[in-house]
Formats: sequence, structure tokens, C-alpha cells
Amino acid sequence: MLALIVLVIFIAQNAQAVKLSFLGAQVRLSVGVALLLAAIAGALLMAAAGTGRITQLRRAIHRTRRGQPPAPATPGGQPTAPGYKEQRPC
Repeated sequence: MLALIVLVIFIAQNAQAVKLSFLGAQVRLSVGVALLLAAIAGALLMAAAGTGRITQLRRAIHRTRRGQPPAPATPGGQPTAPGYKEQRPC
């Protein structure tokens, strides 16, 4: 509720109209609304990029788990990495 009040005050204090142009389209908006729309567009763009990256990593993990047998466990119960050779003291 407080965030909404602060947002309304921000838009009211930045009510001067400006002309925006993008790829031939022109529109007149208040500065506050234009900044609000730019912030929302930026947040959506970053959320889309983050979702894409998380999906990419999950697919890679799924492929890795499906293609390799489970790692053998050591006596302590911890799995060993492939190619790991235990070093014993001399």
C-alpha cells in the first residue's frame, strides 16, 4: 500500500508531458508514466533472460544426470568425482 502511494506521488510530481519516439511511433506521456513503463519493461526483460538461463542450466543438469551412471560412494558416504584418484599418505 505504501509503495502505491509513493508511486502515485512520483507520477504526480513528474506530470510534465514529453514526446517519445521509437521506430517511427510517437506518443506524448508524462515523464512519470514514461519512467514507470520503462522500469516495467526492463524488469520484464531481465526476468525473461533469467528464466531462459535457469531453464538452460536445468536442461544441462538433466542431460548430465541422464547420461552418466551415479558416482560410487566413498567409505565416508561422500560421492567421488569422475576421474578422482584417492591419495594415500606414504
